Amino acid sequence: MFLFGHLGVTLGIAVLLFRIFKIKPNRRIYLTVLVGAILPDLIDKPIGEIVLSQSLSNGRLFAHTFLFIFILLLIGMYLHKRNGEIRGFILCGAAFIHLCEDRMWLTPETLFYPVFGFAFPQGVVESHWWEYFIAMFFRTYSLSPDAAYTLYSELIGITILLLFTLQKLSARGWKIR
Repeated sequence: MFLFGHLGVTLGIAVLLFRIFKIKPNRRIYLTVLVGAILPDLIDKPIGEIVLSQSLSNGRLFAHTFLFIFILLLIGMYLHKRNGEIRGFILCGAAFIHLCEDRMWLTPETLFYPVFGFAFPQGVVESHWWEYFIAMFFRTYSLSPDAAYTLYSELIGITILLLFTLQKLSARGWKIR
């Protein structure tokens, strides 16, 4: 998935879960969902595709593992025990949804790190780090069959983000014509 897919799909799942579990979300909770939705990429892409672009060139490293999710869960448990805060759990849940959206089960050596060893899979080394991001952008928004999952995820994510925004604006009394 790409940016809008992660943000929108994760937000949509969170809204459904909030309704099921009768959680009354506020802006801070929604912000936590959005940060958690892209947190693995915010950590791993700069490290793997910029800092380690000439050696490893893999944008799915530590933050795309169950170990990372477990650490977030422990932080969530600590925050909840200390002051009843649930945002740590929400951050953990949103990051976990990110891993599901990335279909990390297809690369178990990353998902179950360090069970299969301490090395991450080697990516395609580009001559410049920005070539990865440009290529990823054009692959995401192409109509080729191998990009269908990502393209549809992006379209669904954009739709959810638009519907969420329109719903919040109309709840505030803005007239949508």
